[in-house]
Amino acid sequence: MHKPGELSLTDRDLAELNAWAKDRSDRALRLRIVRDAAAGLSVSQSARELRISRPTVTAWRQRYAANGLAGLEHRPRSGRPARIDEADVVAATLAGPPTPQRVWSARALADHLGLSHTALGKVWQRWQVRPGAADTPLLLPVDPPLPCHHPELLAAGSSADGAAYVVIAEAAAGQQPRVGAATAEERQMRYAALTAMMRGTQPDDPDAAGPRSKGAPARRPADGGTRRPAPQAAAPALPPSLAARWSARRLHVITWGDCVGPQGLPHTARRHTAPAAMGWASTVCLMAQLELRHQPRPARVALDSLADAARELPKSPPGTPFRWLRQGRQEAAARRRTVHRAFDQPALGSFNEKLVIESVRVRGSLSRVEIAERTGLTPQAVSRITRNLLTTGFLVEEERRSTGKGKPRVPLKLSEDAACAIGIHVDPEKITHVLVDLCGNVRDTHTLDVTARSDPQTCMDWMTRTTTRTIEAAGPLGAKILGVGVAAPGPLDVHEGVLLDPPLWAGWGEVPLRAELNRILRLPVLLEKDATAAAIGERWLGAGESGSDFVYLYLGAGAGSGAFLNGDVYRGTSGNAGEFGELTAYALGRVAPGGGPEMVPECAPMSAVVARAGDAGLTVPGGEVTYDAVCGAAAHGDARAVGAIREVARVVARGAVAMTDLYDTELMIVGGPAVPPEVAELYLAEISAAVNRFPMARRVRSVRVTYSTLSASAAAVGAAAGVFHMAFAPRLRTHSGAAA
Repeated sequence: MHKPGELSLTDRDLAELNAWAKDRSDRALRLRIVRDAAAGLSVSQSARELRISRPTVTAWRQRYAANGLAGLEHRPRSGRPARIDEADVVAATLAGPPTPQRVWSARALADHLGLSHTALGKVWQRWQVRPGAADTPLLLPVDPPLPCHHPELLAAGSSADGAAYVVIAEAAAGQQPRVGAATAEERQMRYAALTAMMRGTQPDDPDAAGPRSKGAPARRPADGGTRRPAPQAAAPALPPSLAARWSARRLHVITWGDCVGPQGLPHTARRHTAPAAMGWASTVCLMAQLELRHQPRPARVALDSLADAARELPKSPPGTPFRWLRQGRQEAAARRRTVHRAFDQPALGSFNEKLVIESVRVRGSLSRVEIAERTGLTPQAVSRITRNLLTTGFLVEEERRSTGKGKPRVPLKLSEDAACAIGIHVDPEKITHVLVDLCGNVRDTHTLDVTARSDPQTCMDWMTRTTTRTIEAAGPLGAKILGVGVAAPGPLDVHEGVLLDPPLWAGWGEVPLRAELNRILRLPVLLEKDATAAAIGERWLGAGESGSDFVYLYLGAGAGSGAFLNGDVYRGTSGNAGEFGELTAYALGRVAPGGGPEMVPECAPMSAVVARAGDAGLTVPGGEVTYDAVCGAAAHGDARAVGAIREVARVVARGAVAMTDLYDTELMIVGGPAVPPEVAELYLAEISAAVNRFPMARRVRSVRVTYSTLSASAAAVGAAAGVFHMAFAPRLRTHSGAAA
């Protein structure tokens, strides 16, 4: 052992050093530093020759002098992983920050993941990552390298012995228009939830612990820490139907360990070997992020299926390998849905125009031939209608695309600047005001914090001032405003446009909100229940845009539901359809002595979660326990916070079962202020388990439970979408005014 300050090398020392650094470029620098010291070079001379800092030279000399070769081993900083899972780093980059900023800066992400800024920069360089450049392909550092632009995740599997595979296909350019893009909240939720679940499909491996955000819980194996025995069978063969469907695709198979991937793949599939720094679970999550970014519609269905498979694995016997196969595209469901068809009578020209707008909006972009195929209109009618819509600026042309023989087709899409609408969400805690263009982009946002003592006149004055300023600031787009949509908690009188004693506002009484805003703004004003508005927003701009029937479960200060049935929003006779609390009470048998439903505290999820967390002993240093604080604690693995949310979610889930039986739908969307991304999976898991276990028709119908793409802003954006829905949704009306 060498004394600090003294450094001399014997022949034996030199031999040990050379053997230690042989074929290790990362150790060569430390070897040079020690040899320079033994040769008598000063710290300054050695630093100058090696082109490094003097503190670095001094540190390595002192560590070798004190501890010999052990002192030269790399020691990661406290809290930093010994080995970086680079796929995890890239997936976190694509998911984006849980803050209003649009993309990560290198330093912010490094701090979030607990990595050094230098290490993060090297990962970005190897993978050719450029944050914010959505259309730049990544370079997966597999062998051979794989440029990945628009991937589609087709299969994934792993076993306890480290063997794993991922099958992906590169989508053709222009095959899937980017429409209904995933919001930052949705990307964050799916990244956090899927990462946790996919890591749970593998035994714990402390050496492979990749980066995680500060305070996040350590990874735990799905079987409680017991390493599963290696499976007896190799990866299964593909079903013949899938093998045939994939035969025309350009497939890539990435493998880990001794795995060769599923049997039955086309011989043209390219094989790639993953490096040690690229984890299997994080690669699956990375592929999910890429697909969610470029093909949001089919990705949502596939990722819900993948999440369900991951949830089921802990229930399987130890040793069961994880396997998931993509079972088809969302278009299969689209073929079953009821679509509007065209009418040829001249009097229905307006209906047919709306039909064309609806078709283009749902698909993102369509050529004239494709519009005719989807609507049933004649080519001549499509030509006339699209010419009018191009002239008025509702449609714009994209670049021509070749489809083989014949003249290249010209895709048409909606113009973002063709129209806009204001959406206002009146909530007991905050009023949210947004400006939304025709393509669903939120152009401007304002909020006003309110309390139970806030009076209606002050709130309406703020709404009118903010609307006027927003329209003026929007410039030419503001001149094309179609109206103002207002979403508010029930009960409402939608025919008269009146709020009826809002439950969490003392002293408001009956507020003629629609009439007052219409009088001051001189604009059309539409009043909707908040859950109904959220359902409209999801149908027009989010996860429900290409589905036929679905139910939206809206969780905020209270709980409500909205429904899209037979191609249109269902409001009920008075506009108060979807009252959720009474359904939950009856589902749980909570009946008052008089026979009516009791109030269910859990149907006010935010306050119920805070109360349960407090009863469990959760405290917040230097402040009161708030819902945001409980969600933050749950995201960091606090058992008391997680338990509080799960308990409330289980009660809400029983009400969701009643809705599933009532409406007989296959899609349930969950969102609202009470479901932020960091705890969304807790709600989704409980609700998904209940609606697929308890309903009467569970043997013939499975229910897909998915996260709202609009989430906390669903009601405000949905209120604006309600204006678009009233203006452009194709519908016929009878002489009595009822929808045909």
